[in-house]
Amino acid sequence: MRFNKLDLNNLVCLDALLAEKSVTRAADRLYLSRPAMSCALTRLREYFNDELLTQVGKTMVPTSLALSLEHPIRDVLLQLQAITSSTSAGIELANVNRNITVTCSDYVETVFMPAVVERASREAPLVRFDFRALTPRFEEELDSGDIDLLIISDKSEAKKHPSEELFRDTFSCVVWNENDQVGDAISADQYISLGHVNTQWGAGRLSTDDVEFFRAHGISRRTEVWVSTFSRVPMFLSGTNRIGTLQTRLAQKASAQWPIRVLPCPMQVPPLVELLQWHKYQENDPVITWVRQLMRTVASEMALVEY
Repeated sequence: MRFNKLDLNNLVCLDALLAEKSVTRAADRLYLSRPAMSCALTRLREYFNDELLTQVGKTMVPTSLALSLEHPIRDVLLQLQAITSSTSAGIELANVNRNITVTCSDYVETVFMPAVVERASREAPLVRFDFRALTPRFEEELDSGDIDLLIISDKSEAKKHPSEELFRDTFSCVVWNENDQVGDAISADQYISLGHVNTQWGAGRLSTDDVEFFRAHGISRRTEVWVSTFSRVPMFLSGTNRIGTLQTRLAQKASAQWPIRVLPCPMQVPPLVELLQWHKYQENDPVITWVRQLMRTVASEMALVEY
């Protein structure tokens, strides 16, 4: 199909080229041959009267014009995808063959997603889930359509896209079973004075809720170990007197796998609120709508936490 003498299929190629900055990778992304992608780039250069991408060493660098086109092209393609998806009324879940990409923390992946995937496999056995680690680029990934769903703390909500609350959790402390500095409870003084194992992403560019809370209140914890996932906190407590602060559901689950004790946190950290977000153009996508409903159902059935 042509619009203003431009073959719209070439816009899909340009989107892939700008994302991959490589003819070979862009061709692989669209399941095209390398010569076919090279031809598409040639036609695009002729149409825009611009090189669009130039070879610099082993990579291709977008020109100023190409950079100015990147977001509008991606936006148009996402809107077209939304239009074609929303026309699929009355879908048969048993026949839906689709990949659902979800960005979330390892905490959400551990305590929430297994039940979602289990139920989804019964209702739509051909649907696949692709979980991506939470990084500082999560909002960019949602904007670009690289991911379908984002599960994020309400403190880090992507404001440009719809959201709904999924579930809440509290924070608890975890210590090694043989920690000789902590008894049946942790005092505020102990919490501040003992060493901590804390979680951060992207070299600290994205902080967890508890880290942000203490920073905002000017409370300094003595961090001895930084880890990149919540699930790794317990393994760095063994054989030490360190303290970890984890979401209560994850702490309780970890206590069945590691020699740790779960104790109430002496500091009043506000509850964690996990939000579900999707791209604004996918508001009426029937498959995404079904997954959202599935997640709401699973969240409503989660047991309440005690701490």
